[in-house]
Amino acid sequence: MRTQIVLVGAGVACLGSLLIFQFDGLSWKSSVKHALAHVLVKQVPAPASAGGGRFHGEERFIYVMGGAHEELKARFAEAAKLYKQGLARKILLKSEDMLLEYSPALGRNLKHDEWALKLLMRLDVAEKDIEFLVVEGRFLGTFNEAKALSRIAAQREFETLLVVSSDYHTARVWYIFSKFIRAAKKNTAMYVYGVSEHHGGYLLLTEFIKLVCYRVFL
Repeated sequence: MRTQIVLVGAGVACLGSLLIFQFDGLSWKSSVKHALAHVLVKQVPAPASAGGGRFHGEERFIYVMGGAHEELKARFAEAAKLYKQGLARKILLKSEDMLLEYSPALGRNLKHDEWALKLLMRLDVAEKDIEFLVVEGRFLGTFNEAKALSRIAAQREFETLLVVSSDYHTARVWYIFSKFIRAAKKNTAMYVYGVSEHHGGYLLLTEFIKLVCYRVFL
């Protein structure tokens, strides 16, 4: 019964919001977007005392959520900033098996992982401190990343995990990762950083629906 009530409520809210975006004025659209952003954005920064010395906690890691290249550029910049603040000793990335544009210097197409590595190194992250992880499954991306990272965090006994994503994605990231980390029964401290991005109402509504579904079914 609770699940049905939540789903009906979410459906009504989303349908109403879609109608507002379709037919109403800009002031209403702005209000709805602001309300959705309030629900979807959940910044959980590490305490100021966590930084400082160069990696006084050896098992501190930053994980950058996968995404489109333009999104990743901003997330990499945020991850590099946290790394240089001494909040983690390594940056973890999702390995992607895809080819990018042709590189005359290489005489072949650039691989995604090569592109990511070069970009982070240009942001002053040491090559030895960048690690790629294989995440299985092409659907339910956030779910699969959280499941894989939680397993790795438990196996390698992470002390701290800082997750970087888009700001509108942070509430869902926090909820799913927290679930898996608690299930692993390890004392991994988790923090979430969101990169501010320009996003339209439709994207926010889609993210809201995903968040509701995960809260109901996970």
